[in-house]
Amino acid sequence: MAYEKKALEKTILDITERQLFRYGYKSLNLNEVAKEAGISKVTLYKIFDSKYEVTSRVIKRILENSDLEMSNLLQSELPLQRKIEQGIKIISSLYLKMDKDFLYDLEHSLPELWQQIDDVRKSKEEMIARLLTDAQNGGTIREDMDAKLLSALIMALIRGVYNPNFFFNHNVSADTVGSIIVNIFMDGILKDE
Repeated sequence: MAYEKKALEKTILDITERQLFRYGYKSLNLNEVAKEAGISKVTLYKIFDSKYEVTSRVIKRILENSDLEMSNLLQSELPLQRKIEQGIKIISSLYLKMDKDFLYDLEHSLPELWQQIDDVRKSKEEMIARLLTDAQNGGTIREDMDAKLLSALIMALIRGVYNPNFFFNHNVSADTVGSIIVNIFMDGILKDE
Protein backbone atom coordinates (compact mmCIF):
# COMPACT_ATOMS: atom_id res chain seq x y z
CA MET A 1 0.00 0.00 0.00
CA ALA A 2 2.84 2.42 0.84
CA TYR A 3 4.45 1.68 -2.53
CA GLU A 4 1.19 2.47 -4.33
CA LYS A 5 0.89 5.76 -2.45
CA LYS A 6 4.48 6.74 -3.38
CA ALA A 7 3.86 5.85 -7.04
CA LEU A 8 0.61 7.83 -7.04
CA GLU A 9 2.34 10.81 -5.37
CA LYS A 10 4.99 10.76 -8.09
CA THR A 11 2.34 10.58 -10.82
CA ILE A 12 0.44 13.51 -9.32
CA LEU A 13 3.66 15.55 -8.98
CA ASP A 14 4.68 14.78 -12.57
CA ILE A 15 1.28 15.82 -13.95
CA THR A 16 1.16 18.90 -11.73
CA GLU A 17 4.64 19.93 -12.87
CA ARG A 18 3.64 19.76 -16.52
CA GLN A 19 0.42 21.69 -15.94
CA LEU A 20 2.04 24.18 -13.60
CA PHE A 21 4.66 25.16 -16.16
CA ARG A 22 2.11 25.19 -18.97
CA TYR A 23 -0.62 27.21 -17.25
CA GLY A 24 0.95 28.80 -14.16
CA TYR A 25 -0.14 28.55 -10.56
CA LYS A 26 -3.28 30.66 -10.85
CA SER A 27 -4.64 28.49 -13.65
CA LEU A 28 -3.49 25.15 -12.22
CA ASN A 29 -6.58 22.98 -11.94
CA LEU A 30 -6.39 20.01 -9.57
CA ASN A 31 -9.56 18.54 -11.12
CA GLU A 32 -7.59 18.22 -14.36
CA VAL A 33 -4.59 16.78 -12.50
CA ALA A 34 -6.80 14.15 -10.85
CA LYS A 35 -8.51 13.36 -14.15
CA GLU A 36 -5.19 12.89 -15.96
CA ALA A 37 -3.93 10.71 -13.08
CA GLY A 38 -7.06 8.58 -13.37
CA ILE A 39 -8.19 9.26 -9.81
CA SER A 40 -10.89 11.29 -8.14
CA LYS A 41 -10.25 14.71 -6.69
CA VAL A 42 -11.12 13.23 -3.27
CA THR A 43 -8.27 10.72 -3.67
CA LEU A 44 -5.90 13.51 -4.69
CA TYR A 45 -6.84 15.47 -1.56
CA LYS A 46 -6.14 12.41 0.60
CA ILE A 47 -2.53 12.65 -0.60
CA PHE A 48 -2.11 16.43 -0.87
CA ASP A 49 -4.04 18.86 1.33
CA SER A 50 -4.13 21.72 -1.16
CA LYS A 51 -3.09 23.19 -4.47
CA TYR A 52 -0.37 25.03 -2.58
CA GLU A 53 1.01 21.82 -1.04
CA VAL A 54 1.28 19.96 -4.35
CA THR A 55 2.84 23.03 -6.01
CA SER A 56 5.28 23.40 -3.13
CA ARG A 57 6.29 19.75 -3.44
CA VAL A 58 6.84 20.12 -7.20
CA ILE A 59 9.11 23.14 -6.68
CA LYS A 60 10.94 21.44 -3.80
CA ARG A 61 11.55 18.30 -5.91
CA ILE A 62 12.92 20.31 -8.84
CA LEU A 63 15.20 22.38 -6.63
CA GLU A 64 16.49 19.34 -4.70
CA ASN A 65 17.29 17.50 -7.95
CA SER A 66 19.10 20.56 -9.26
CA ASP A 67 21.10 20.93 -6.02
CA LEU A 68 22.12 17.27 -6.13
CA GLU A 69 23.22 17.53 -9.76
CA MET A 70 25.22 20.68 -9.07
CA SER A 71 26.90 19.24 -5.96
CA ASN A 72 27.89 16.08 -7.84
CA LEU A 73 29.24 18.19 -10.69
CA LEU A 74 31.35 20.39 -8.44
CA GLN A 75 32.84 17.34 -6.71
CA SER A 76 33.68 15.68 -10.03
CA GLU A 77 37.13 15.62 -11.56
CA LEU A 78 36.00 17.26 -14.81
CA PRO A 79 38.13 20.10 -16.18
CA LEU A 80 36.95 23.66 -15.48
CA GLN A 81 35.41 24.26 -18.89
CA ARG A 82 33.35 21.04 -18.72
CA LYS A 83 32.19 21.92 -15.19
CA ILE A 84 31.03 25.34 -16.35
CA GLU A 85 29.30 23.83 -19.39
CA GLN A 86 27.52 21.24 -17.26
CA GLY A 87 26.67 23.85 -14.61
CA ILE A 88 25.08 26.06 -17.24
CA LYS A 89 23.02 23.08 -18.45
CA ILE A 90 21.82 22.32 -14.93
CA ILE A 91 20.89 25.92 -14.18
CA SER A 92 19.42 26.63 -17.60
CA SER A 93 17.18 23.57 -17.38
CA LEU A 94 15.46 25.29 -14.45
CA TYR A 95 14.95 28.46 -16.48
CA LEU A 96 13.68 26.54 -19.47
CA LYS A 97 11.02 24.93 -17.27
CA MET A 98 10.26 28.06 -15.29
CA ASP A 99 9.76 30.71 -17.95
CA LYS A 100 9.28 34.39 -17.13
CA ASP A 101 5.49 34.19 -17.08
CA PHE A 102 5.53 31.27 -14.65
CA LEU A 103 8.09 32.97 -12.39
CA TYR A 104 6.08 36.21 -12.44
CA ASP A 105 2.94 34.28 -11.52
CA LEU A 106 4.78 32.50 -8.73
CA GLU A 107 6.43 35.66 -7.44
CA HIS A 108 3.08 37.42 -7.15
CA SER A 109 0.90 34.45 -6.12
CA LEU A 110 3.27 32.54 -3.83
CA PRO A 111 6.11 34.79 -2.71
CA GLU A 112 7.42 32.18 -0.24
CA LEU A 113 7.96 29.65 -3.06
CA TRP A 114 9.46 32.40 -5.20
CA GLN A 115 11.89 33.12 -2.37
CA GLN A 116 12.94 29.44 -2.30
CA ILE A 117 13.69 29.55 -6.01
CA ASP A 118 15.61 32.80 -5.64
CA ASP A 119 17.59 31.37 -2.71
CA VAL A 120 18.58 28.39 -4.87
CA ARG A 121 19.58 30.76 -7.67
CA LYS A 122 21.81 32.64 -5.23
CA SER A 123 23.35 29.41 -3.96
CA LYS A 124 24.11 28.31 -7.52
CA GLU A 125 25.73 31.67 -8.18
CA GLU A 126 27.85 31.17 -5.06
CA MET A 127 28.79 27.63 -6.20
CA ILE A 128 29.96 28.95 -9.55
CA ALA A 129 31.89 31.76 -7.83
CA ARG A 130 33.66 29.19 -5.60
CA LEU A 131 34.49 27.07 -8.65
CA LEU A 132 35.95 30.10 -10.41
CA THR A 133 37.82 31.23 -7.27
CA ASP A 134 39.34 27.76 -6.90
CA ALA A 135 40.40 27.83 -10.56
CA GLN A 136 41.83 31.30 -10.06
CA ASN A 137 43.77 30.16 -6.98
CA GLY A 138 45.00 27.20 -9.02
CA GLY A 139 46.41 29.55 -11.64
CA THR A 140 43.93 28.76 -14.41
CA ILE A 141 42.00 32.04 -14.38
CA ARG A 142 43.53 35.49 -14.63
CA GLU A 143 44.12 37.26 -11.29
CA ASP A 144 42.38 40.45 -12.44
CA MET A 145 39.03 38.66 -12.77
CA ASP A 146 36.44 38.95 -9.99
CA ALA A 147 34.98 35.45 -9.54
CA LYS A 148 31.76 36.72 -7.94
CA LEU A 149 31.19 39.19 -10.76
CA LEU A 150 31.89 36.49 -13.38
CA SER A 151 29.42 34.18 -11.68
CA ALA A 152 26.78 36.94 -11.56
CA LEU A 153 27.35 37.62 -15.27
CA ILE A 154 26.91 33.94 -16.14
CA MET A 155 23.66 33.85 -14.14
CA ALA A 156 22.43 37.06 -15.78
CA LEU A 157 23.09 35.59 -19.24
CA ILE A 158 21.26 32.41 -18.33
CA ARG A 159 18.26 34.32 -16.95
CA GLY A 160 18.17 36.62 -19.94
CA VAL A 161 18.61 34.05 -22.66
CA TYR A 162 17.08 30.80 -21.45
CA ASN A 163 13.45 31.34 -22.20
CA PRO A 164 11.19 29.93 -24.91
CA ASN A 165 10.82 33.28 -26.72
CA PHE A 166 14.57 33.62 -27.19
CA PHE A 167 14.90 30.17 -28.73
CA PHE A 168 11.84 30.67 -30.91
CA ASN A 169 13.11 34.03 -32.21
CA HIS A 170 16.72 32.94 -32.75
CA ASN A 171 16.22 29.37 -33.99
CA VAL A 172 19.07 28.03 -31.88
CA SER A 173 19.34 25.18 -29.38
CA ALA A 174 19.93 25.53 -25.65
CA ASP A 175 23.16 23.50 -25.99
CA THR A 176 24.47 25.88 -28.65
CA VAL A 177 23.75 28.91 -26.49
CA GLY A 178 25.41 27.25 -23.50
CA SER A 179 28.52 26.46 -25.54
CA ILE A 180 28.75 30.05 -26.80
CA ILE A 181 28.43 31.44 -23.26
CA VAL A 182 31.16 29.10 -22.03
CA ASN A 183 33.48 29.82 -24.97
CA ILE A 184 33.14 33.59 -24.56
CA PHE A 185 33.84 33.37 -20.85
CA MET A 186 36.69 30.91 -21.14
CA ASP A 187 38.40 32.94 -23.86
CA GLY A 188 38.18 36.04 -21.71
CA ILE A 189 39.11 34.68 -18.29
CA LEU A 190 41.76 32.03 -18.85
CA LYS A 191 45.41 32.86 -18.47
CA ASP A 192 47.51 32.69 -21.60
CA GLU A 193 49.49 29.46 -21.60
